[in-house]
Amino acid sequence: MSKSVRLDWKSTNSVVISGELDESSDLSSLDRCASQICYVDFAKVSRVNSTGLKTWLQTITKNKIQLVLRECSVSIVEQFAMVPQFLGKNGIVESFFAPYHCISCFHEDQKRYQVGQNLDLDHPHIEVELKDPCPECGDVLELEQAPELYLSFLHVRSSQAS
Repeated sequence: MSKSVRLDWKSTNSVVISGELDESSDLSSLDRCASQICYVDFAKVSRVNSTGLKTWLQTITKNKIQLVLRECSVSIVEQFAMVPQFLGKNGIVESFFAPYHCISCFHEDQKRYQVGQNLDLDHPHIEVELKDPCPECGDVLELEQAPELYLSFLHVRSSQAS
């Protein structure tokens, strides 16, 4: 079964993208957001490969889309950590997920971070260990990577502001 990307438009400038951004990705319907703000929900994107990344970058650059990224999956967070251009010119991140795993039973979980709610831009902080114990064994859930990875979009935001 194909896990190809799917764009589900919620309004003229709000889209939910799901599946895998790869060589078969058709992002041409994003053209409708040319020179506008586009709200993109990435919660259901499971993977991004280099060809999908290239298609994404070409589409947002060509159309001069100002992005507001919501519900960014771990796969998407990793992309804007490695490729700051993923956010486009003046793009912002409203919310994202960070992955946690249990140090004993390896149960995996995610925590949602919302800018302005449980993530303060003046003093950004990602929990290294969750306060709530693992639901499977009761041990500690730890962040899978360094907190800086999940906050990398802040560096893009600050460099755009200067």
